[in-house]
Amino acid sequence: MGRYSVVLLQRRFGLPTALAILAFTFAPFAAAAEGPGIALMVGEADSDYERAGIGLRFGPMWSADWGNWKASLRPELELSHFRYTGAGPGPDRLNQVGGIGRLHLHYGEARLRPYAEAGLGVSLFSRETLGGKDFGSRFQFSQHLGLGVELAKRGFAGLQYSHYSNADIEKPNDGLDLHQIVVGAYF
Repeated sequence: MGRYSVVLLQRRFGLPTALAILAFTFAPFAAAAEGPGIALMVGEADSDYERAGIGLRFGPMWSADWGNWKASLRPELELSHFRYTGAGPGPDRLNQVGGIGRLHLHYGEARLRPYAEAGLGVSLFSRETLGGKDFGSRFQFSQHLGLGVELAKRGFAGLQYSHYSNADIEKPNDGLDLHQIVVGAYF
């Protein structure tokens, strides 16, 4: 990854996020996959909403071994920054903090092994609106689906879909659907 790529990442996501992407991409992973980990998420919703976030993934609260399939339930704390890049009305930034329970499945014990995840969580937004979206409340529920590859049992890279909404507790309930790239390391 050359200097030009670093500049593009910096312009797109800001310097701290660009440095984190580079660190996760090139740093050697130094721990086992069963311990806690950290994840970096970057992505967008529609073409006018962006997210950059970090998640602290704890070790399994529950695990099961079904032959080649391994399953675990892991809690996660996440912190994100959302940005609206469109020309419409409303604030252009908000922050989010949340907790997620993730069901994680992976296959085999090879150096590269596929995984799938599904998660449910709750979140608190720093405001009720972002651009043209009115979330109705700062309290939000979240759902997450992910697919990817664990790398040498020390890190992971994948794609994640996330949905945030208040489940019609308050009106209006403009939800937010995000497609993201996720990279992380276990420690």
